[in-house]
Amino acid sequence: MMDLHMHTTASDGRMSPTELLAEAKSRDVSHIAITDHDTIDGYLKAREEARQLGIRIVPGIEWNTDGPEDELHILGYGFDISDSRLLHLMDKRQQERIEWVSEIVERCNRLGMSITTQECLERAKGSVIVRTHIAEALLARGYGSSVQGLFDSYLRKGAVAYVPRPFFSARDAIEYTHECGGIAVLAHPGIYSFEVKLASLLDYGLDGIEVYYSRHSAAQMAFWEREAKKHHLIRSGGSDFHGHGSRNPYPVGSVAIPAEVKEWWACCMFPRH
Repeated sequence: MMDLHMHTTASDGRMSPTELLAEAKSRDVSHIAITDHDTIDGYLKAREEARQLGIRIVPGIEWNTDGPEDELHILGYGFDISDSRLLHLMDKRQQERIEWVSEIVERCNRLGMSITTQECLERAKGSVIVRTHIAEALLARGYGSSVQGLFDSYLRKGAVAYVPRPFFSARDAIEYTHECGGIAVLAHPGIYSFEVKLASLLDYGLDGIEVYYSRHSAAQMAFWEREAKKHHLIRSGGSDFHGHGSRNPYPVGSVAIPAEVKEWWACCMFPRH
């Protein structure tokens, strides 16, 4: 089995890379990609242990974007992990996240919810901080009854404590991924609250669509499979597993992915580094 969309503690997952590999091994998942948000730290920590366990792993990342196409996520696979442009971009994105979170914390404080940026940073076990960590800090202070409820009430786009991300568009993500030798795939197109501007993404050079996804209905999978075939795009898939009891608890390997996906995936197996 394979799963090409998973997260570790390097971003907003609950399992360390070692724990995630053990989970994959226990579920007979032999082909994977770790796709943490804006970082490859999870992949770097997992690649040698994956080899020892007999699990085949490719470099992966999930870029969070916001621009003319709205808040889209772009998955990158098989890029050169030593490319200086990639390393610079990841560092830049991580620093921008800290500044972004600080602005959100200020808004929370003005709303009467007293938390600090440091509290949120301490909840980020890896190098990348996300809004979920802010929601966890709010929950620990007793400002709500669940992380998801706090996220929806205060942190989701349009909510009272929401702050727009620093500009980084889907086009930027696709072009950077290509410049570093990788493949760019639109993540989970069926779950956005807006219509995906696929024509624009195709103009930017999008390579594929994540068709087979844990939160896609059968109808959504069929639709996006037709779109991928129509535009001669590669098809990908994954669970988006963030850990048991998380907001994305769908188990590793729980999404059925056609065997032909391995054809393009195999081209990513031996990255330049």
